[in-house]
Amino acid sequence: MFRENLKDIIEYKGLRTKELSAITKINKRTIDSYLDSRAVLPNAEVAVKLAKALGTTVEFLVTGEDSVNHEQKLYSDFETYRKYRKIVNELDTLSPELLKSIEAMIHSAAETANK
Repeated sequence: MFRENLKDIIEYKGLRTKELSAITKINKRTIDSYLDSRAVLPNAEVAVKLAKALGTTVEFLVTGEDSVNHEQKLYSDFETYRKYRKIVNELDTLSPELLKSIEAMIHSAAETANK
């Protein structure tokens, strides 16, 4: 679970492993070892550095849940991101004209739903 949560939040934040390494002063290969199939777990000190750099908590990285109130918005946004990331990635491949049409459909559907 740590591996997936770390990988997802790095992607959500738009970071590369190299950038996270520079921010945390943790060797890139060490971070890679947390993300690869070996799924190595960091010690507590390293987990805290990663969590702080990513704007989350160690609890969230380990469990995918966060009981700290000030992190609830991040958690909610992150769960929304996880839910729709495939769609967003696919939208990013469409032409501007088609994207504009889809955006209009979404706005119309949202207005209808909110009535």
